[in-house]
Amino acid sequence: MAAAPRKSTAAPKALPLTRPVIKDARLVKKVADYALAKADIAALEAKCDALKPDILASLGDALSVIAGNHVVTRSETKALEPTPNVIITKEMVGQVMPGRKGRKGYTTLTVQ
Repeated sequence: MAAAPRKSTAAPKALPLTRPVIKDARLVKKVADYALAKADIAALEAKCDALKPDILASLGDALSVIAGNHVVTRSETKALEPTPNVIITKEMVGQVMPGRKGRKGYTTLTVQ
């Protein structure tokens, strides 16, 4: 047995605006340009993130290569293990020096 089609209901009345509205055409243009630039940045970063593994794999063991008119350099930062908390000295009884938080290692790719 098929369900009866639902009747559409009117949308709830919109709440009044609580923010000021800026009508300066120059500022509106700047805001629009900014929004487009942010979208472009996101798209370009996604493209770079997709290309990076292929480039790094192509480098092999070399830290720096020349590809066409570009110098491609890889630098690696090793991971740091976290360190435990340490009680300081007799003069500072009860105080604890917090341990250092660890971080993952990462590889940086530079193309000039």
